[in-house]
Amino acid sequence: MKTETKIKWMMALLGVFLQSGYVLAQDSQMPQEDTPLIAPPVEERQVKEARIDQEFLELTPFSGFYAIEKFSTSPVYGLRAALYLSEAFFLEANYGQTKADAEAFVVRTGTFVFTDDSVSYWNVNVSYNVFPGQIFLTRNRTLNATIYLSGGVGQTEFDGRNRFTFNVGTGYSIFFTDWMNAGFRLTVHSFEADLAGVKDRYFNLEGLLGIGFFF
Repeated sequence: MKTETKIKWMMALLGVFLQSGYVLAQDSQMPQEDTPLIAPPVEERQVKEARIDQEFLELTPFSGFYAIEKFSTSPVYGLRAALYLSEAFFLEANYGQTKADAEAFVVRTGTFVFTDDSVSYWNVNVSYNVFPGQIFLTRNRTLNATIYLSGGVGQTEFDGRNRFTFNVGTGYSIFFTDWMNAGFRLTVHSFEADLAGVKDRYFNLEGLLGIGFFF
């Protein structure tokens, strides 16, 4: 092989090696796939979240209104006890007292058959936290809150007789500390009565405000 041909081959091989080394050097300097080219700024916020007490018993005195169908709306007060089975489910027992306006019943029906205006009830319910969440008061302060559904059965002493009653309702609670919450609820109580000589089903709306304490 001629000397000029050998030199040409050596120069060609040297060029290939140099080109390969350049490509490898470029690859080693490229960023990895899991490393972003531009890192977004990350601001770490220190949020103080209201703690929920680990105790499972809650006592809540309440007051509000009780609207008896065909009568009028009267103040109601009572006590609620709740037993938490889990973060989602809890059992509760309620007792309340109010009065029925007999004069309003006479005005609406024209008949006076009401003998006792005192009304009291008790019920046992199963409740479920449907939408647990948080309320952001400030950038660094939050309160736990929940919307729950409730339903159950019990008795209502109405016109001097105990009447089987079922109820359904919904409520909203805010936990201010690890041992206290506050909230409101709307409940419909339904029972049958025959005050005007005809059996009829009554649907009574109740609205309550209460402050609960954990033990």
